[in-house]
Amino acid sequence: MKSVVLVTVFVMSVWLTGCGSIEPPPNIEETVVAAVAATVAALPVQPAEVVEPSPYPTYTPYPTYTPYPVVEQQPTPAETETEPAPEPTEPPPTATDEPVAAPVVAEPTATLVPAQPLESASRAKDGAAVVFVPAGEFMMGATDADLSLVGAGGPPKLAGGDEQPQHPVALEAFWIDQTEVTNAQFSNFVNLTGYQTTAEIEGYGTSAGEQIDGATFYHPQGIDTGIDDKQNYPVVQVSWQDANTYCEWVGARLPTEAEWEKAAKGAANDRVFPWGNGFQLPAFNVATVANFCSGSCPYEEGKDPNTDDGFPQTAPVGSFPTGASPYGALDMAGNVWEWVDGFYIGYPGNSYEQAQDFGESYRVVRGGSWDNAAQHLRATFRSNNEPRLRSDGTGFRCAVSASDFEPAQETPALDAKPTEEPLPEGEGSASEAVLEEAIEVDLEGEGELPVEEGTESAPVEPTPEG
Repeated sequence: MKSVVLVTVFVMSVWLTGCGSIEPPPNIEETVVAAVAATVAALPVQPAEVVEPSPYPTYTPYPTYTPYPVVEQQPTPAETETEPAPEPTEPPPTATDEPVAAPVVAEPTATLVPAQPLESASRAKDGAAVVFVPAGEFMMGATDADLSLVGAGGPPKLAGGDEQPQHPVALEAFWIDQTEVTNAQFSNFVNLTGYQTTAEIEGYGTSAGEQIDGATFYHPQGIDTGIDDKQNYPVVQVSWQDANTYCEWVGARLPTEAEWEKAAKGAANDRVFPWGNGFQLPAFNVATVANFCSGSCPYEEGKDPNTDDGFPQTAPVGSFPTGASPYGALDMAGNVWEWVDGFYIGYPGNSYEQAQDFGESYRVVRGGSWDNAAQHLRATFRSNNEPRLRSDGTGFRCAVSASDFEPAQETPALDAKPTEEPLPEGEGSASEAVLEEAIEVDLEGEGELPVEEGTESAPVEPTPEG
């Protein structure tokens, strides 16, 4: 640009000095045009020199390229993104090391196993297994939805029955027998005490509502039947008085109706039966969870021929573990009806059409029996009986308040050394107090000792008093 200015100044000075006047010299325009043309012609040369700065814009791409080196400096950020991937692969080894520590985690699990006896134990007097039911409120009774269920045996009782209205009941903690009282346990009681049942005193029992002469707990269906091979079956042909007397003898009592129902269905108010809500057939096979009047049942009324629980009449206690209640109680549905404490009275606000039966004339049985339709297995189902009633489908279980419960002493360790003196016969199933009582009770002048539960020996039938 400096050369262009110099040329222009030179041309103007020549023009001014040569003319000596302000009038332009001749051919001035051609001279200027030629000078400008020369200047313009020189411009391409100048940009050629300016091409040198072009590397700067050309250099700007390098900053664009610098990200790649920066990516090399971002390996730390990038590695932090890629490292989580490698680290999960490294933790699995750590996780695989933790499963090796999992056997160590099995120790807490092993420590929980000893905690289970807090939920289940055995009674000192008769060795009965009992389960724990914690204190708290539950909803007692049935809703309309519960009563609308239909299954084997036809529709259940009408809404508005003696199971309603559903209402809250608060209970203290208690223990309840895991199963019904067995023939072996009740025989032991009778042999030790000389107790005579209502059926023995009156000379008959009942079956299917009919009187059977000679039927007692020893002879459930009549004098020609026995229990020698049914030691682990529920005792039957016992009245309310018989059941209550036995429970008092073992240091317990009959469960209240509310206690029985809570033990059967739990406190969550989410089940109709001890095992849940399964009832409709064939969608659910009730024969897998309870003993009721199924295909092998000898009676036609209420019978469900589409399924078979495998037992024509009673079953050994605990035969249906999948039908357990939330607290681990077994046979709360089916097998035999169970006596409970208290009278047959209406719930608060009840308007049952048979309310004239309410009062102190009847006691209550719960749970249904081997000769009943499956609809009777609902945990809220109630049936009223005269206290002296006994049948081949009625038994019981005992309960005790948690504050009064005295569990059996822990059995000695397997590696414990035997005592020098042999244990007296039957001590494994009764306490020393029971043995002392056995000596005092002398049916024929000889003290009868307890029969240990589960033994093959047949029960000894007591001779009549007097």
